[in-house]
Amino acid sequence: MSIICVSSPKGGVGKTTCTANLAYGLRRLGYRVIAVDFDPQNALRLHFGLSLDDSRGFVENAVHSEDWSSLTVEVADNLCVLPYGYPGQQLRKTFEQYLLNPGFLRSRFTSLDKTRGTIIIADLPPGDSAALQAVASLADLRLTVLLSDSASVSLLPIVESGDYYPANVPANSRHGLVLNQVDPRSRLNSEICTFMEHRYGDEIMGLIHRDEAVSEANAKQRIVFENAPGSLAAQDIDALVNRVMKELVRLEKRGG
Repeated sequence: MSIICVSSPKGGVGKTTCTANLAYGLRRLGYRVIAVDFDPQNALRLHFGLSLDDSRGFVENAVHSEDWSSLTVEVADNLCVLPYGYPGQQLRKTFEQYLLNPGFLRSRFTSLDKTRGTIIIADLPPGDSAALQAVASLADLRLTVLLSDSASVSLLPIVESGDYYPANVPANSRHGLVLNQVDPRSRLNSEICTFMEHRYGDEIMGLIHRDEAVSEANAKQRIVFENAPGSLAAQDIDALVNRVMKELVRLEKRGG
């Protein structure tokens, strides 16, 4: 089992869209992928075609169910999603309290590992949260999604200082940056992108260009691979998928 944490200190960066497309891309490589939505906005499900009035969610049963596989919604062969749902304020607070128990999430994630090669990819709410602390402490790969703009640059010191992610991340885990909505037509955007590439080098695992194909796919509740497989965004996401897979294989070999 491999665990990927997708987060951002800032909202509105396309984090959930990246999570959904990454999940689908990894599934295309033949892996069993489970996308888990830890964001109360409950938006991840929409990228997999679940309707707005679909009230299914795992959080309301997460505490009392030790086997989260029974809470998954299958959206394609070897691809499942755990929608956040609408648990209500009290249930949500209870869930967040349980996440503070180090063994709680580990045992639940283990229950999802039914076949060899399972990949769990978690979509986290923006900013700090109990879910971020819990998932990042287990994750093999932590992906921070940012835009190539001044607001994202201003948040980089938080990530660099180590104050954003918990101190107890796995020793062999890897961190990577994903720059989303890169627009070469914008001088400032291009300059910031170049600056970040020079500063972070190999730590940047993906550059996803601004592409209307992504918005069109989101509007249709489809993945960009399905809606516009030849688009620039699809090519960028495919490159990200391959880079992520390369990192997971490397980490697995290192772990023995």
